[in-house]
Amino acid sequence: MEKVSVIIPIYNKEKYLTKCIDSVLEQTYSNLEIILVDDGSTDRTAELCERYYEKYDNIRVLHKKKGGIGSSRNAGLAMATGDYILFVDSDDWLDKKHIELLYNHLKKNNADIAIGSFNQFNDESKIFEIMIRDEDYFEKVYSPQEWFAYEYVSIPYQFDITFTVPWGKLYKRSLFRDMVYPEDPNVVEDDLTTWKIYLLADKIVYINKPIYVYRTFNKNSITAQASRLSTIPLEGIEERISLLNQIGFDVSRQKKAYSWRLHVYLENALKDGNYSKYRDAKQKLAILKKYNAD
Repeated sequence: MEKVSVIIPIYNKEKYLTKCIDSVLEQTYSNLEIILVDDGSTDRTAELCERYYEKYDNIRVLHKKKGGIGSSRNAGLAMATGDYILFVDSDDWLDKKHIELLYNHLKKNNADIAIGSFNQFNDESKIFEIMIRDEDYFEKVYSPQEWFAYEYVSIPYQFDITFTVPWGKLYKRSLFRDMVYPEDPNVVEDDLTTWKIYLLADKIVYINKPIYVYRTFNKNSITAQASRLSTIPLEGIEERISLLNQIGFDVSRQKKAYSWRLHVYLENALKDGNYSKYRDAKQKLAILKKYNAD
């Protein structure tokens, strides 16, 4: 069995960490290297990581200065020695066959990335928000160009979330050779990076089966109160349009999404106290309007 490096970035997740790590340890695929990256936690996270390190030979731990989730992903990748990379967020958990299913589909289809779907678990209500039923199952192999057609499709299977996030995927480690996640803690790193990994792949296999559980939080949580603008950085989509246009991809959906993001910035930048972003969005929308491109 080829080795899979499972990278878990962690910051102050003592409440959820045991369930997350145990779900990885209980995988039916056994050749795992589990890398716990503690990003300067101030709760009992560091202690929990050390307990697992002392108990299991395949667990490695890094305690680092707080630098954000991007820096934790970079640190985990630098430590990884596996043939494949898999990310898990520290408040989520995996179906027992998560890695086995992704690995088998990747190998069967000679793909570079295998992707599975997810269910949501509401931490406040303790209720699963089931989005995919057994009868919805299908599997399909995509080229990068074909997979990009689903970037903004939310109905019925929330492909837009699946497309953007780094978790729920098994990647060939070679795809990360030159990958550096942005380390600005004020920017959500996945919107700036995951799409580039797809472009380096030749084949992407997707299975429409919920094999990852994504924990969501109530509106008053710190996670939910993150700046609206930080989740949809303009520089991300501007870079995407530029690069995709350069390699000959259809960018019509990207252009619509860009216009939408500009309107979001216009509505939210002043609330965030960011006058320069407000003016920048206003200027760009005026340019698009002038040339009937909005």
